[in-house]
Amino acid sequence: MELSDQDNVALEEISKILERHPDLKLIEMVVEPTLIFNHLIIDTGKRKVYYNQQEVLLTTKEYELLYRLALYEGRVLSYRQLYEAVWGEDPMGNEANAVSCHVYGLRRKFREIALSLPSAIRCVREVGFCFENITE
Repeated sequence: MELSDQDNVALEEISKILERHPDLKLIEMVVEPTLIFNHLIIDTGKRKVYYNQQEVLLTTKEYELLYRLALYEGRVLSYRQLYEAVWGEDPMGNEANAVSCHVYGLRRKFREIALSLPSAIRCVREVGFCFENITE
């Protein structure tokens, strides 16, 4: 690929700016897949969740928990793993309560639009939670 003189000048200017500001970093767009389980759709690009084509309004933490659990479908994630992934910090012994409260909120919101969660978030006592896709 050949660059025109104008493109070369622009590229040189950008290079000079980057040299003067080493704290600037290249931002790469990571395309995350849309997760689909029966009638449940987690649109990661838009950070939205749909059930039967109806949007489910979730808090940021509820969305992150659902996304993380669905991403590792079938695997048990510990309270600590979930807390660190969603809150982005080390837990101070309160991770089981914090995660459980947000999972309760998730379940409640799905119960408002459907009789049950289309996919189950199963509690593994004293360990964590597991997302299981339930086929109809």
